[in-house]
Amino acid sequence: MTTAFASPSTYVQGKNLLDTAANYIKPYGDNGMLLTDEIVWGLVGERFYKTLTDAGLNIEHVTFNGESSPGEIDRIKKIGESTDAKFVISLGGGKTNDTTKAVGDQLKIPVVIVPTLASNDSPCTRLSVIYSENGEFLKYIFYDKNPDLVLVDSAVIAGAPVKFLIDGMADALSTNVEAQTVARARETTLLPLQTQQTAAGLALAEKCEELLFKYGNQAVTAAKNHQVTPALEQIIEANTLLSGVGAESSGLAAAHSFQNGLTALSGDVHKMSHGQKVSFGTLLNLVLEGASDATLEKYTKFEHDLGLPTTLKDLHLENASDEDLMKVAQLTTQKGETIHNMGFKVTADDVFEGIKAVDTFAKKFEGIE
Repeated sequence: MTTAFASPSTYVQGKNLLDTAANYIKPYGDNGMLLTDEIVWGLVGERFYKTLTDAGLNIEHVTFNGESSPGEIDRIKKIGESTDAKFVISLGGGKTNDTTKAVGDQLKIPVVIVPTLASNDSPCTRLSVIYSENGEFLKYIFYDKNPDLVLVDSAVIAGAPVKFLIDGMADALSTNVEAQTVARARETTLLPLQTQQTAAGLALAEKCEELLFKYGNQAVTAAKNHQVTPALEQIIEANTLLSGVGAESSGLAAAHSFQNGLTALSGDVHKMSHGQKVSFGTLLNLVLEGASDATLEKYTKFEHDLGLPTTLKDLHLENASDEDLMKVAQLTTQKGETIHNMGFKVTADDVFEGIKAVDTFAKKFEGIE
């Protein structure tokens, strides 16, 4: 058995960290690129850029066009080549991060990720999701290493709408559920060469879940009021570091396969965030592996209290036909999906029945029927 663990080289988190970020970036050189979209530039980017240049760094500001596409990656790569960039910085959300990681990999220069949201675990992972110019999913790109430096300013995270923090908590909640599934099945992780879990990777997934249940309500209250508190700091770390490293080094199962399976349908379901879709998938993962009533109720309550989807109606699928749901189930169980890490054979019919079971249980829990 071969095990593996991967993480960013350095992770730093704290209030007003952007003001001192240059101290952490300078070891990578004095000439680099800053990738950010126009909205983030107006909110925090211009101020961040000034702190870097005031500290003596030569930074090329590059406006991100919004899609982590091959064309956008190539455009930014050429800017890096022409300016002889020694490092590249991402300031923004998931697609900005993914594009920056791709550019850094192609130029073979250090990658610095500065997330402005705690809505997903992309800052710490060694992969990018690549889309077409029109936003259609194309592929995943896996890299040889994780980002070199991740800088998380908790004041910036607190300043964002609270729904983004909750999205991140939904994604993070799946981390340990799927990790424990993979552990029981002794299946492989997201890391290359079919490696299995380390105790360290599994421990991070477990800690991630512990923090969510321990500090989640406090953190959401603080974020609603744009306050940085110890509880919020714990949840930012859970959403960003523990979820990212925990999932990558411990593996995925049914929850994320279901999220992918939803692409079989069109309509309002695609207005939902990644985390919102995964939240229903987490309950599906539990149903498929035969979780107890108490366990399923614990996770359903957590998600319901946060306003996350627990029923088909919440996903805008209350009118979906059985034929539609079977399409989702079939795509969820296609070859290569992580649902096949469950440790037992899972068919499309199993997923179809599981989707119905989650919906029925959640409606009963909420007193709908």
